[in-house]
Amino acid sequence: MDMLIVCIDKDDDIGVKGGVQSPVIGRAACLEAATKLGAADPEDSDINTIFGGIQVYDELKSEGFDVEVVCIAGHRELGLKSDRAIAQQLDDILLKMQVEKAVLVSDGAEDESVLPILQSRMKVESVRRVVVKQAQNLESTYYIIKELASDPKVARIIFIPTGVTFLVYAITTLTGIQNAAPVAIATLIGSYMLYKGLGLDDLLQTFTYNLRKSFQEAKLTFVTYLISLILITMAFISGALEVFNQLNIANGQPGYLMLAAWFFNAAIWWFVASMLAIVIGWIIDAYTEESETLYRYLATPFFLVAMGTLVWGGTDYIIRMQDATSVALQHLGIAILVAVIVSYVGVQLSNYVRKIAQFRTVEVIDF
Repeated sequence: MDMLIVCIDKDDDIGVKGGVQSPVIGRAACLEAATKLGAADPEDSDINTIFGGIQVYDELKSEGFDVEVVCIAGHRELGLKSDRAIAQQLDDILLKMQVEKAVLVSDGAEDESVLPILQSRMKVESVRRVVVKQAQNLESTYYIIKELASDPKVARIIFIPTGVTFLVYAITTLTGIQNAAPVAIATLIGSYMLYKGLGLDDLLQTFTYNLRKSFQEAKLTFVTYLISLILITMAFISGALEVFNQLNIANGQPGYLMLAAWFFNAAIWWFVASMLAIVIGWIIDAYTEESETLYRYLATPFFLVAMGTLVWGGTDYIIRMQDATSVALQHLGIAILVAVIVSYVGVQLSNYVRKIAQFRTVEVIDF
């Protein structure tokens, strides 16, 4: 086969609305899926995506190419769960078809976010975005805005941050503190931009998914995830209290580097403890299930302790270097030495346990 035309429906509208199970393979099946989705919701843009894929299929077929068109749907809960569903369906399709090239057909940037998944498996020859033409008048504009406002995905991205910003402005204005409102709003917007820019939303979604999965499967990690959440909260509280206390006794206005050093020097071991709680849960679950992942987790607690030691030593050096440079250098050198030793012990322990397990496996096989 020369090429595969892949139509993406990331939020599984064809399944939720049209009752069609994906993946949908073949022109006739895709046409039927688009018809069912159109009958259920004529305004859904994924209909145009499927018809766009069929159009590309017909064009390439008329030129003599050996092609096939498929429609792959993700999951209603966007993010990791949706990407995993798309990746799994794509792997199943490639087991049935010998194809190395693909054309991606989508209705927007959200569906095109799966492009790396597709590129890791095939060479993507082209990306076709299907955009519905709209009359440029007031009525159409109002209708589009109205439909966007009712979309929960748009509401989470636009309306929730905007609403929280207005609430913060109102609350800080009522306090009567000078410049409190612009400072609070700037902090809120900056935090939100960092949250989205650093991908912390995906991290949080992964955390909640693992928490729910561990609860459903009755694993110990459910408890350790909750412990980790409490410890992270304590880390932020501890760091904030340390910064507040140091500001009360500091002479002059400290810089941002010093503020960060105070915060992380007080909070780092709480952060390390929270991560250790999760890793210990992984180790215990892997041990009880006799999973091979146990050996990958064994060195992780040592690396976390080494990381905490380095962060503590670095922040302690920043705090002390103005008053006692020699003491600060000693503490930093000790922290680096301890981090190296702890990391080495972790690696050796992991390798030792792995070798013992492999030796026992060989003995069982020989017996």
